[in-house]
Amino acid sequence: MSDARGYSYTLVKAVNAADPKLLGVRLGKVCIERNIPAIKIATDAGVTKQTVYSWFTGTFKPRGVHMETLEKILAGLEKARV
Repeated sequence: MSDARGYSYTLVKAVNAADPKLLGVRLGKVCIERNIPAIKIATDAGVTKQTVYSWFTGTFKPRGVHMETLEKILAGLEKARV
């Protein structure tokens, strides 16, 4: 089972089970909710789609410049939501 953006049921379940305080997990929830493809985040951050999935599930935490980039992306998405 997956949505139109290719997020599998397994990934959605992993994101929902991950620590919601983590930046990558928060971003993952917004992307899933708003049907934003992971490849968009990967392209914007200059990383692979697999890296983005790892951030979404809390498996890995973004560091350095990626942290700053994701904070900006998330802030923009949250601002657009209002």
